[in-house]
This record gives sequence, C-alpha cells and structure tokens, in this order.
Amino acid sequence: MRWTRRLLVGAGVGVLAYAVFGLLTDPDTALGGQVVFLAAVVVAHDAVFMPLMIAAGFVVGRFVPVRVRPALVGAAIVSLALTLTAIPFVLGRGRRPDDPSALPLNYGRGLLITLAFVWAVAAVVAWRSWRRAARRPAA
Repeated sequence: MRWTRRLLVGAGVGVLAYAVFGLLTDPDTALGGQVVFLAAVVVAHDAVFMPLMIAAGFVVGRFVPVRVRPALVGAAIVSLALTLTAIPFVLGRGRRPDDPSALPLNYGRGLLITLAFVWAVAAVVAWRSWRRAARRPAA
C-alpha cells in the first residue's frame, strides 16, 4: 500500500505542478480571475458540498440498513458529482441560436438517463447485498 500511495501522491504533485506552470506561463490567463475562481470553488465546497454530504450521511446512517449503505452512499456521491458537472450544460449557458453546434444535445435528458443508470446499478448491488445477508445464518 505504501508504494501505491507514494505513486498516487507523486502523480498528483506532478499534475499540480503542470497546472501551476501552465497558469503562470500562459500569456492569455488572467491570474486574478483564476484566483477568484479557485476561492469560489473552495467556498462552494466548504459551504455547500460538505454540509450536503454530512446531512446525507446523517440521514443514511439513521434510516438505511447497514447492509445496503455502501450502494446507496456510492450512488449518492456519483449522482452529486454528475449533477454538479452537468448543470452548466443543462442550463445551456453559452448556447447561441446562430451556432447550432454549440451545446447541440439534450443534456437534461442525458443527465436523467445517466442518473437512472447509476441508481439502477445501486439498486442491484443493494438487492444482492440484502439477499446475501439474508442467506447467512444468524450467529
């Protein structure tokens, strides 16, 4: 496990160094805008994302049986990440009537289909966990 962790940390540091190098050497980058964006991401993470995840964890811990929690938590985390990624496309910011190739798809429908697939997989995994636990003799 140590070598895996070191490899992942090294890769992360390398990607971060590449990003910082690109930020500092690109003549078209507005450094002030990048700093504001980074601050907004940090604030949104700490003020919105984490409280939502803590509240969801409380609800899941309180009302969901232990054997199906991993499937439910995994589906919830993936759903939140997908939704946050897709929101700009679903809202259509940047779509122009004179350029039909800019955001040409129905992203809302695509998001719903993807979320349905994620939750269907989670339901199958939860059902299998439930069945497996029901087959075990009580100790």
